[in-house]
Amino acid sequence: MSYADVRGPEPEPPNGSLRDYPAADAVCDAWWLDLAGDFVPQGLEIDGSTAYVVGHRAAAVGQKLCQVAVVDLPSGRTRAFTGELDARDGSSTCRHGGGAALTDAGLWVIQTGRLWLLDPDRIGKPDQVRRVWELADEVRGSTMAAHDGQLVIAGYRPNGPGKARWYDEASVRARGVTDLVESSAGAGQVAMTRSTLVPVRLQGLAFTPGGVPWHVSSRISCGLIRAGRRTFDFVPGAEDFAVTRDSIWVVSEASASPYRDPGGALVPRLLRLERAAVLDSGAATCEF
Repeated sequence: MSYADVRGPEPEPPNGSLRDYPAADAVCDAWWLDLAGDFVPQGLEIDGSTAYVVGHRAAAVGQKLCQVAVVDLPSGRTRAFTGELDARDGSSTCRHGGGAALTDAGLWVIQTGRLWLLDPDRIGKPDQVRRVWELADEVRGSTMAAHDGQLVIAGYRPNGPGKARWYDEASVRARGVTDLVESSAGAGQVAMTRSTLVPVRLQGLAFTPGGVPWHVSSRISCGLIRAGRRTFDFVPGAEDFAVTRDSIWVVSEASASPYRDPGGALVPRLLRLERAAVLDSGAATCEF
């Protein structure tokens, strides 16, 4: 990919060059996305020719409002957008959205202390939020995925493995359930069905079409993707991602306004990589 190959309006100010990194040769499509410069991408779901990109506004702690964009592919045009998610009763507002999952029930968005369920067809409209659940203190929501009727909520740790907690989706959606806890569920609560370890600095979690969990860890300078038991170099600033039979889709925060080097080359917000090219690369060089 060259800078001219990236779809959508150039970021402000335009730079003219793309950052080089070990996995760059595997990138086969990329988008700047026509979103405000303070949008920090964090979550991603791909549904046919639609990308759901979840993020937050670049702001001070406590003011990083969740944002969701519905993006048409391959044009990269934003079809719908919301700059704020509020509970129907006005009791809570989503801040620092960290990941997303898409099921038949709708679009799930995770933040540190809450889980949100949105109507994908109503993004940007007053009734976009269907339900909200509180997360117990021990259930830290950094990213999430869905697989085989389970919602998997994972936490970020900078200095060691984190934990992913698995919840039965039907139990979460049951009438009267308002809280997700680790164990010993009481009235209005649902407990996890199991837990698994996730890598250090986890930013994204996804399942292959065959059900194998993959993980992404990153910093602004480099990224890693763990495909089963193997680890490969990936996209700098990589956050949430999606895996199909042939492709790996990912959002990167490396060029978002809080992290962008004004004089440095850029990384597009949304990228599609050839899966085989990523998995055929050599030993990973990114270290944490």
